[in-house]
Amino acid sequence: MTKKIILIIAAAILLPAGLFAQDKAAIMKDMKAQEEALVSIQKGLLYSSKAGVADGVKALKEANKVAALKEGLVNYLPENKKALYKTALKEGELVNKYADEMLKKLDKGSYGEAYAAYGKVLNSCNTCHVYIRGWK
Repeated sequence: MTKKIILIIAAAILLPAGLFAQDKAAIMKDMKAQEEALVSIQKGLLYSSKAGVADGVKALKEANKVAALKEGLVNYLPENKKALYKTALKEGELVNKYADEMLKKLDKGSYGEAYAAYGKVLNSCNTCHVYIRGWK
């Protein structure tokens, strides 16, 4: 009986840690995919490749779980940052908005404005990292 109680207590302590590790791994995978998409966008901009930018934007929006999860975002964030889910959601949605804006500017031939929209994408990423990742 004592062994069962000890096992139950150990499981209760270790299970949340295991789930957090899985959540952290999922978040890191998503962030890595977003980083790769941003690199693709930047290369597309540097080499005047509209297709490269478009591919990068598509990959970014697919990897942007922050915007895709909506109300479920609260469960995606680290335990000590769940209260900031509205901030994360807003910035995640802005990433998609500015990425779309970048494509529209490129289609119009407004390259300077497309670069500015890319800067807005990066700013939204950075804002989330400052608050959610605790860099401030």
